[in-house]
Amino acid sequence: MQLLVDATQLGVIILAGGRSTRMGADKAAVRVNGTRLVDALLATLPAASPRVVVSPFDLGMPTICEDPPFGGPVAGIAAGCDALETELVAVLAVDAPNSAALLPALVEAVAGGADAAVVEAGDGHVQPLCAVWRREVLAAQLDRVGARDVAAKALLGGVDKLALVPGTGAERDYDSPAELAALGEVEL
Repeated sequence: MQLLVDATQLGVIILAGGRSTRMGADKAAVRVNGTRLVDALLATLPAASPRVVVSPFDLGMPTICEDPPFGGPVAGIAAGCDALETELVAVLAVDAPNSAALLPALVEAVAGGADAAVVEAGDGHVQPLCAVWRREVLAAQLDRVGARDVAAKALLGGVDKLALVPGTGAERDYDSPAELAALGEVEL
């Protein structure tokens, strides 16, 4: 993966701690073609990029979690941001296992002067869980909106220079086993 910045300056938050009610099992541990979603996403990240997995579940790897757990995606983003010291912070969701493919375009938009870059899917929906932020802007937005039980899109309000990056389909999230079956054999 070719980035316009030193990969050590791009920290990645992987949100993997939701209740997964539609999936029927912890999304991070769901396997597609024998590989857990969390492992599939981690394998696609730049090797030098620091990363943090936010989950209250035992995934057999280091994780962090907002306290108390299940505070919503913004609470997870806040916990992840606190654990990273990088200039740029990417936010990805474990149920969008191909989303790291959009990191080069998101980083390019921020390197070009944006405060944050977020994917806009083909249907026009903005995907705040597929984004790259300047760390200080993300921290300011977290202070502005609070952390618990806040919709992720609330972080985008008030960002002076927000870049919308066209989606490629890689940003698609999968909320149920039936949806995941499009990628292969699903094991819960």
